Amino acid sequence: MPENAKKTYIGLLPQMLVASLLSGLFIYFFFAPAIHNFYLGFLVGFQAHLFITTFEIFLKPRLSRRNFFLALLTSTMAYIILIILAVFNAIIILNRFELSLVISNFKPILFSSAMGYGLTFGLLMSFLFSAYSMFETLLGKHFLLKLFTGKYHNPFEESRVFMFLDLKSSTTMAEKLGHKVYLQLLNDFFYDMSIAVVATKGEIYKYVGDEAIISWKMKKVTDKTFPLDCFFRLESEIEINRTKYLKKYNLVPEFKAGLHGGVVVTGEMGHMKKEIAFLGDVLNTTARIESLCNPLHKKLLVSDQLLEKLSSHSYTIEPLGEKQIRGKSKSVKISAVHSQ
Repeated sequence: MPENAKKTYIGLLPQMLVASLLSGLFIYFFFAPAIHNFYLGFLVGFQAHLFITTFEIFLKPRLSRRNFFLALLTSTMAYIILIILAVFNAIIILNRFELSLVISNFKPILFSSAMGYGLTFGLLMSFLFSAYSMFETLLGKHFLLKLFTGKYHNPFEESRVFMFLDLKSSTTMAEKLGHKVYLQLLNDFFYDMSIAVVATKGEIYKYVGDEAIISWKMKKVTDKTFPLDCFFRLESEIEINRTKYLKKYNLVPEFKAGLHGGVVVTGEMGHMKKEIAFLGDVLNTTARIESLCNPLHKKLLVSDQLLEKLSSHSYTIEPLGEKQIRGKSKSVKISAVHSQ
């Protein structure tokens, strides 16, 4: 099992227990106030949460690359099937795996009016949850929630870390593959990148051609290695999929990145097509740091200002001194970061 999957399960354990408790109380009061019903509801809630979490980790990412409405329908039906499976498994456990008792207890529940109401409600909630999740894939993590709550309606300052990540030799690859196939390569690359971003608790801010801008809240990465981990986790993902890239495109994508952090202004931007925008010198500086990768022949450059706030003990730091950044009057101290 992938390490990030284990962490996801462990992190969701309290949430799973709360959901199980609420499910147990719902069955207890909705069906009949009997302790057997509470146990049934608790087991159903726990298993349903476990099954759906497994689906979200291992299967749903593949659906995000399919037709939107087909992925939405598939996700909705998957949730319903997993809930029914959770009910069936709970009955098996409570009846000590005796088949005759399982069948006799499952039939009345399956064909009861309460189950009909429950499945109808579950279908509606599964559809809404799937739709929200799919729109998040399209628009960005928590974008709809932030938009609906008006959190960013009034601009405010916050401290963030940014990574500008860019493919190497993009023009050459586009000419070699043709623009249509090159777009497919970009989508494959950005899909692998999203795995690394999610695993390191980052957010994809936006795509600019063949470049991606990734962001973290400073308070969530201080004394941690998430931004650095993201780059090298992506290297690992590309290496894992090396054969796939060679077979499909006859090449393996290489990339470079710049990292910097500081205070930005955050707020909604646009009218016909809203987005949550970050504005400030931090982004310009990060872009300029990334642009130094090629002339300095480095893959990952990080400002010393940011490195002081991160934990970098598990990486090799190569100080490069002060570099003049185009558009800035003051030079910036930067370092190259390498995996050990």
